[in-house]
Amino acid sequence: MRRLTFIASRGLMALVLSTLVRAEARAENWPGWRGPTGVGVSAEQDLPTTWDAKKGDHVLWKAPLGETNGHSSPIVWGDRVFLTTAAKQSHAEEEAKAIPAHFLNCFQLSDGKLLWKTPIEGGQQTAGYAIYATPTPITDGHAVYCWFGSGVAAAVDFDGKLLWRQVRPGPFKLNPGLCSSPALYQDTMLLLCDQGGGGWLQALDKKTGEIKWEQKRPKHSYNNSTPILIHVHGQPQLLIQASNQLQGLDPASGEPIWWCTTNGFGSTPAVSKGLIYSDSGNGENGAVVADDGKGDVTATHLKWHSKKTPSQYSSAVISGDFVYRAQKPGLIECRRLSTGDEVFSERAEGVSVTSSPVATAGGLIYFGNSGRSYVIKASDKFDVVAVNNLNDGDNAASMAVSPGRLIIRGDHWLFCLGKP
Repeated sequence: MRRLTFIASRGLMALVLSTLVRAEARAENWPGWRGPTGVGVSAEQDLPTTWDAKKGDHVLWKAPLGETNGHSSPIVWGDRVFLTTAAKQSHAEEEAKAIPAHFLNCFQLSDGKLLWKTPIEGGQQTAGYAIYATPTPITDGHAVYCWFGSGVAAAVDFDGKLLWRQVRPGPFKLNPGLCSSPALYQDTMLLLCDQGGGGWLQALDKKTGEIKWEQKRPKHSYNNSTPILIHVHGQPQLLIQASNQLQGLDPASGEPIWWCTTNGFGSTPAVSKGLIYSDSGNGENGAVVADDGKGDVTATHLKWHSKKTPSQYSSAVISGDFVYRAQKPGLIECRRLSTGDEVFSERAEGVSVTSSPVATAGGLIYFGNSGRSYVIKASDKFDVVAVNNLNDGDNAASMAVSPGRLIIRGDHWLFCLGKP
């Protein structure tokens, strides 16, 4: 299968995931932020649960990232792993507001060999932020679409050839910079930039990078959430957690279908069984909203609110009737999706509150990170399967999943974990 539509739907996306598995001969691609459905759910069942970088346990390879910065997550298509990076700057360069070089890197999944590294010229300085490779790229199997912190969007083919480069209008005033990753819908690349009333949602032509349509977003302030595509009663919706609303938009135009008053900032919603869980990712209340409304659904479709969830930009994941989330300081929380009742909140020292977890078809939840990672069972008990550490910083990137493998970005290395 060469073209992939990114949708999430009821029943934990079982139909979508099973279709992907069949179409890819039981091999799962991980084409964008949080995988094929955008909500961190994997069809894989036989993934490693333990690893150790020092001993080399279950580390199939690690590829050096050189003197680079970045918190973007790796993506996988076939035997290719793609990752954006930006050159690491000296203090003097940062003070001079220099824009570092941007790159899209392509590694071979089988052995970690760097196949090519395409430079992409930067755009403009982002106020107060010096890490430019934070948005995760996305692919449709033909090209890789990138969005960098300097406002540059680009498309690169699978041979490393730059197809187009466009600089989006600034200035960018976000803190901590441009973090929202792109989404794909039909022949467009969708970019979200909410910033202090001067933001926008744009659809770029995938072939040229030219703007096909734009919606101004004057009512929404800073936002680091990534839009995801879902289907509701057969109709596509673009789901956005804005600063003050959870929204369902028409992905063909950006026009609102419904909206619900909630707090938002850095967390991407999780979706299952016709319900959407969202929180701010920055310490506000969590909420669950039914996905089938029209207009303002705050009074009709808001199912429950939780207490404040102290976190930092990571997102939740849903497995069965449970919502799992990492919280500060070093906690893993589980709530019942249908009611919001707290099932457990247990100490998990060192768990990342910036990397987002993955739920697998094997009944496990991976809180994976380049530092301390936890693997727990997807149940109503805090059942820890393993605690691991790659000892490569606490990079904010989230893991990617491919057939039998985990791909994790660290501060200095890109790791591929799997069973021998």
